[in-house]
Amino acid sequence: MLNVFRRQRSPLTALLFVFGLTILLALPLLAEQGKTGQAVPQQAATVGKVQVGPRLDPAVVGSWGAPQQLGTIGIHAALLHTGKVVFWWYPLGTGTNSPGKLYDYTTGAIKDVTIPFDGDFFCSGATILKDGRLLVIGGLLGNPFPGVPDKGISLTAIFDPATETWSPGPNMNFARWYPTAVEMSDGKVLALTGKDATATAIVLPMETYDISTNLWTTLPSTANIGRLSDTYLKMKLLPSGKIFMAGSNAQTMVFNPLNNRWMSSAKLNFGNRYHGASTLLPGLTKILTAGGTMTFGGGGATATAEVIDTSAATPTWNYVAPMNFPRYNANQVLLADGTILEVGGAQVTKYQSPVTTPELYDPVANTWTEMAVEPNPRTYHSTALLLPDGTVIAAGSDDPANRVAGDQYEIFSPPYLFKGARPTITSAPTSITYNQKYNIATPDAANITRVALIRPSATTHDNDFDQRYVDLTFTKGSGQIRITSPLNSNYAPPGWYMLVIVNSSGVPSIMPFVQIQ
Repeated sequence: MLNVFRRQRSPLTALLFVFGLTILLALPLLAEQGKTGQAVPQQAATVGKVQVGPRLDPAVVGSWGAPQQLGTIGIHAALLHTGKVVFWWYPLGTGTNSPGKLYDYTTGAIKDVTIPFDGDFFCSGATILKDGRLLVIGGLLGNPFPGVPDKGISLTAIFDPATETWSPGPNMNFARWYPTAVEMSDGKVLALTGKDATATAIVLPMETYDISTNLWTTLPSTANIGRLSDTYLKMKLLPSGKIFMAGSNAQTMVFNPLNNRWMSSAKLNFGNRYHGASTLLPGLTKILTAGGTMTFGGGGATATAEVIDTSAATPTWNYVAPMNFPRYNANQVLLADGTILEVGGAQVTKYQSPVTTPELYDPVANTWTEMAVEPNPRTYHSTALLLPDGTVIAAGSDDPANRVAGDQYEIFSPPYLFKGARPTITSAPTSITYNQKYNIATPDAANITRVALIRPSATTHDNDFDQRYVDLTFTKGSGQIRITSPLNSNYAPPGWYMLVIVNSSGVPSIMPFVQIQ
């Protein structure tokens, strides 16, 4: 074959060779344009991509542990302040109870916590209440799945980490399937969107749950969401106390709980980002969204990413560096050092062309770096979240062609765990209030460059309802750090958080839990 290229070419042959080479070089851009429905912005196509390739240095790409049996498909997952993770999914066959498992990351022990009362809490919303219990809202009417209409239910369920048991919660005023749950600054839970009880329309009214009265209250009609809104809206509490809706709709919005009204914000440059993940970045004013598709049913995944600064006089979405891989139905995980891990997802259908190479986004450097390849594909109905030791657990995906992987989980150790000794916290408060000073004892005080509170995740369907990274101001002393707690509940709504200290090498501590009240 080499001799063919060495032979003298005719002018026509040379012209055809150049033309063919041009087409080959253009194929990646054409492929991306075909996937997204639009050309990739020049900035997004050329800036900030770090392709690691075959390098296996865990200090660069991290490392995955071998897959382990979970015994259930982790479609829903939430980290509790006991350090354990509760998973649940849909009943099979003629069952009427949602199967659940409780995973202890410190021992690997798995306990069955199947919901003991009737209710299919598949495609529910979830958030951690300020007292540390898990609230699950809505789900699916009818069984077995699939094959039933997407009818919502008004049921709720509460998981108590202390007793490791479920109990029925108060019914919502509206049936919801694919709802969003978000804790507001006053500790109440806002429930919005979802399919209604007839599976024919989006639920427009919003309602709030008050933990002190154990009641749901419907908000005034001025709080109704728009008729063209999507399910599982990505809602982010801002330092202003307002709540930003960061997708999936192209038109992003801001909800003001003080007057129960919505205001229009900027439009996403890409357009609708169905099944695209979104994260409130450290600093609490900028929001990242990446991946997704313009088509609700899937296909045409994009690698593009955008960021909006909600503190700007006129907030606008701006393209930032794109991912190395187009993907949707992926999970974004805020790591202990403030970077974001994008893990899982697919490119063509819910399960077809899975992306098994996670990427690490550095919001300061605006770069995406390929990480170590994950052992199992984590596509539609997958979950991933940060654990107190700084690792990430990934689970789920109910691909009928790969149920073995769906019943497993694996642990990812980010690169920061391979960059030297970890700083240690020898003592810290377990309960704090707002805008007060507290001491953290650590022998590594002189080398600490960052202190933060990280709210534990409650996640499903590429939507983490809870995670946030709250940087704290601090001063260094001999063998201790003196921190100032968050200014108010707009910065950190009441509840349990992981406390992390990070050294000058970017290595985080193991993270104890602290309650803000």
